[in-house]
Parts: sequence; structure tokens; C-alpha cells
Amino acid sequence: MRLATTTIFNIGAQSLQSHISDQAKLQAQLSSMRKILTPADDPIASARILDITQAKSINEQYATNSAAADSFMRLSESTLGQVVSLIHNVQELAVSAGNPALTANEKKMKDAELQGRYQELLALANTTDGQGNYLFSGFKGDTKPFTEAAFGDVNYFGDDGQRLVQISDGRQVPISESGADVFQRIKNGNGSFVTAYSPNNTGSGIISPGEVVDPTKWSSASNPQDFKIKFHWVANPQKPDQPTVTYDIIYNRQNDPATGLADPQYGTSMIDGMPNAITRTTSSPNSITTLRAYVPGGDIELKAQATDPAPVLPDVLPVAGWDFGAKMSIKGMPVGVDPVTKTPIPAPLPASQTEGAADEFSVKASTSVDLFTTIGKLSSALNAYKTDSTGNGQAAFQNQLNTALSDLSNSLSNVVTVRAFLGARINETDSVKDTTEDLKLQYAKTLSGLQDLDYAAAISDFAQNQMVLDAARKSFAQVQDLSLFKYI
Repeated sequence: MRLATTTIFNIGAQSLQSHISDQAKLQAQLSSMRKILTPADDPIASARILDITQAKSINEQYATNSAAADSFMRLSESTLGQVVSLIHNVQELAVSAGNPALTANEKKMKDAELQGRYQELLALANTTDGQGNYLFSGFKGDTKPFTEAAFGDVNYFGDDGQRLVQISDGRQVPISESGADVFQRIKNGNGSFVTAYSPNNTGSGIISPGEVVDPTKWSSASNPQDFKIKFHWVANPQKPDQPTVTYDIIYNRQNDPATGLADPQYGTSMIDGMPNAITRTTSSPNSITTLRAYVPGGDIELKAQATDPAPVLPDVLPVAGWDFGAKMSIKGMPVGVDPVTKTPIPAPLPASQTEGAADEFSVKASTSVDLFTTIGKLSSALNAYKTDSTGNGQAAFQNQLNTALSDLSNSLSNVVTVRAFLGARINETDSVKDTTEDLKLQYAKTLSGLQDLDYAAAISDFAQNQMVLDAARKSFAQVQDLSLFKYI
């Protein structure tokens, strides 16, 4: 076969260019440690590399978000831990202040410590993350949540939202809390109802927080959830300073919530149906003596008793067998006794009347009270304490103290609950962080399998191609000597 000189040169040049191109590619692979340099090298693998690289970048951002969320929530959890300790300290202070041996001045000394705790609480409620973002302001991270109008009167300027951080494809974790939920929306009393004494009381009666024994009955639509326990007394000639005491349970709802109109049953006795406006005397249809006998410390149940008298006036109340599923107790003497005359207060009564009214206590549905107000009321009680020979001052203080302790206990439960939710979210974030780390390793392994160069094989190919290239150069040099033009 006859070959033209140009053909020989073209074949040699193409062969050399091919080997040089292969050598350059191998050299680029060795320098970059990547076996795929352009999408043309492996279109399918290149597409997968692009997808996995993007997923890896998103996963890394999730890891960054998780770290930021974890830091913010741990700071919030730590702050709430300090609030829990503060409430414990206030509770201990309140219990110690209840010691009847303490004088009024000593109780005011307790108030000085309470004032410091109050300021500490306000500072904790306005804690930031160090970058100006408030922990307990809801969505409004740059808004100071709590501002004091007066001692015990604190306004909330945050909102009810929660800032969310995306920590995985399908999970956004709330990292902030509404300060209103933490410090303000706290049920008072026992969480269902609150008992309270009247400021006009003259006796030494102290009412308990009470309890709901049947939640279904307490929540019944027929329950007004608003009562007054009113005490009465009858003179005891043998023991003037120990009158016979009875009590009435008064339907105390003034307006019907459904209509907003005056409730026709307001002021009616749940025991015998007599309107509270009618003065009970020995000549009244149902005398004070027919009411329920008072047993100090005994249960006062909001339900009909077998010993209750039959209604004597035509009225809707009491409904037969009524039962609102709640009870409480009262200790002490709910009748003031004059230390000089040793007779009940007020005294003397008209000769025709040997029965009189005494202390009264209220039972109302629980409402929300904030922690700042609770501490403020406790401070007022410590400063207003006055001793007297009748024990009324100590009773009034003890009733206020019991209310404060109950509200502090509810506040503590509320803060602990919020803290528990935070802890659960921190654990969830930790779990997501572990998953994120696992994905990071998996993505790295997959990418390595797709694009990383087999260094040993590449060096071997490079050496082999170099040897072939050198042989091609030498053979081409010899082949080109076969041309006749060399001899012309």
C-alpha cells in the first residue's frame, strides 16, 4: 500500500495530539484530585454531584441553624432556671414571714429582701441573648418586653408569637417564648377557683385555697362559679366570747354572662333560698340557727346537704340536689370578739335580735394573675401588717399570705412547664443535630465515590500514557525519516 507523506505526517500528529490530550487530562485530574473535570466526562454523575452538593450545603445551613437555636434555647432555659430559684426564695420568704412571732417591723425587713427579688425578676424577664434579642418578647425580638409602671404593676409590650428556626427539611423549632405566657397568664387560686377574705372581716377566720372534687360538676353550665360564704352568730349566754356560729352559701353572680343582664338569683341563699338582703333574726322564716353549723377546719362543700332546711320562699334556688363539685375549709373564729366586753362584734344588738352577721369569704372562678402582681401584693401585705388583741390583723395577713403562696405555687408550676417544653425542644434539636451530622458524612461519602480520584490508578495511567507518548514521539521521528524529500 502506498502512503502519501502528508498522510504519514497527519497520522503521526493526530496520535501525538491524542496522547498529549490524555496526558493533560490525567495531569489535571492529579492536580485537582477529581476524576470528573467537566460534565462531559460523566453527565449522569455530574448531575448527581450537583444535587448532592446542593443538599450538602443546605444540610450545613441546617447545622448552623440548629447550633444557633440550641444556643438561644439553652440561654432561655438557664434564665428560667434562675426564675425557678427566685420563686423558691420568695416562697421561703413568705413562709418565714408568716411566723406570728415576727413584729410589724420585722415583716417590713422581709419586704426589703422581697423588693430585691422583685427587681431581679424584672431583670430576668428582660434578658437578651447578648446581641440585643430579648428572650421573652415573642416575635418582637428587639422590643423590651416588660416595663414597670409602678411597683407590682408591669406592662408587657411583646406579643404572643414565637420565632421559628428551620433545623431540618420538615421541622421548624420555636426558640422564643411569649413573656405573657411565662410571667402573666397564670391561673390564681387552685387553678379552678380562688378563695378570698373580705377586707371588712373582724374575726380570725382563715380560708383554704380549696379544691375541685368533681371537675365535671364544677365546669357545669349551671355553676355560677361565684359564691359568698357568709357567717352568722347567735349569742351564747354561758360563753359570751364563744358564740354559736353558722354559715350560709350565697349565689353571688350579679350578671348573667349569656345576656349581660342582672341575674335574678343574685344574693340568694343556696341553702334555704332566702334572699341575702333579708335580715335573718329569730323571727325570720328561716333563722340563722337553721343554717349549716360551722366546724373550724371542717369541709365547706358546694353541694346540698341532707341537713339543709327546706326553702320557705318561692324562689328558683336552691335546686334540689345541687352539687358543684368543690369544697374548701376555714379555720379560726370568723366572728370578731370585743376584747373588753367579750361579746361578738358588732355589739350590743337590739334586744329583739340575738343573731348577727359576721365575716364573709368569696369563691370565684380563677382568673389570670401575673407574677409581678403576686409579689407586689405580698409586699403590700408585709407593709400593712398590724397586730391587735382580737387576732384580726394576723388573720387578715395570713389570708393574704395564703393567697400569695397559692399564686406563687401556680407561677412556679407555670414556669417549670415552660422550662420543660424548652428542654424538650433542646433535646429535639440535639437529635436533629445528630441526624444532620450523619447526613453530612453520608453526603461526603457519596460525593467521594462520584468525584474523588483513585490516586494510585491515576498515577499508573499517567506513567503508562507518558511511556506511550514518548514511544509515539520516537516512532514518529523515525517514520518521518522515510520520506524521499530527506535525500533531495
